[in-house]
Amino acid sequence: MDTKKLNLYMSILKVGLVAIGVIACLFLFGGADMNSTMEEQVSFRDGMSLGFSVSFTGFLIFACIGLILIFFVVQLISNPKKTIMSIIGVVVALVLYLIFLMVGTSDTNESLQLALDVQVEQGTIVSTTAGLYLVITLIVIALLAAVLAPVMGKLRK
Repeated sequence: MDTKKLNLYMSILKVGLVAIGVIACLFLFGGADMNSTMEEQVSFRDGMSLGFSVSFTGFLIFACIGLILIFFVVQLISNPKKTIMSIIGVVVALVLYLIFLMVGTSDTNESLQLALDVQVEQGTIVSTTAGLYLVITLIVIALLAAVLAPVMGKLRK
């Protein structure tokens, strides 16, 4: 297939998916909210607009997961060394997250000073804290690598 035609088809696909997503959002914005009566909320929940929006979102999530898996397989075939290094990086990030998750946190709803109507489960607090620690750790590692890479290059020469 010609590259120009492929780019055209991909642009049409992107615009089409965005248009469908905007229509789904408009369905949600035009639906019932917490100030509506209970009958309107039940009607909206069981109606077509919410069903369409949820189905479209689910389709996008599964399509993205499929594309990611296809990408890894194609990359593994065409460039195995870099792809294996990328997969190792993802596994290392997962292991770090699990370590932070097992360590836990001493934060509670009270120590976070959450409002009484915004109370969350302790598991949510622990997993969010683990995710934040992971992101901060990876940013520090990336900054150290960016700063130390030129220095290490000069030391090798």
